[in-house]
Amino acid sequence: MQQLTQQVEQCFRLAESYFKQSFQRPELVLSSRKSKVAGSANLSQWRLRFNAHFYQQQPEHFLAQTVPHEVAHLVCHAVYGRVKPHGVEWQQIMQQVFNCPATTTHSYSIEYLQLPSVEYYCACQTHQLSIRRHNNVQRGASYQCKRCKQQLRLCTIINSDNSGR
Repeated sequence: MQQLTQQVEQCFRLAESYFKQSFQRPELVLSSRKSKVAGSANLSQWRLRFNAHFYQQQPEHFLAQTVPHEVAHLVCHAVYGRVKPHGVEWQQIMQQVFNCPATTTHSYSIEYLQLPSVEYYCACQTHQLSIRRHNNVQRGASYQCKRCKQQLRLCTIINSDNSGR
């Protein structure tokens, strides 16, 4: 937790130097909940929550990318107010203040979560959609393949035991 705290402090110092203003330091939470989220910034409670599993998985990358990502959300809110979460203001902070790529997703392994998924297909491959996304599809949402741009379709389950069930 000490390295995490130090990295958060370093990010805030960089932001203070860049914006020529001081920022309140947030509450830090290192969570061991099973979640696909590497980190989150709660703007109303001024809190940063970090996923302990992902931190332990790749500590150097986590400190270099995930911590600045979340701190940038708080800094962006303090400087610009209510804006898009990963909008141009946030991207500017990531790139110009923290010298980090403004990526919005992580690449940590989520195999340990063993989350249920539903199989969908497109013209070029099959996809595993989370239960949340599957439920969104059931309510009318649609997703498309990033490669072939075709809308994803639910794979039909065929019962091969001929029992009619």
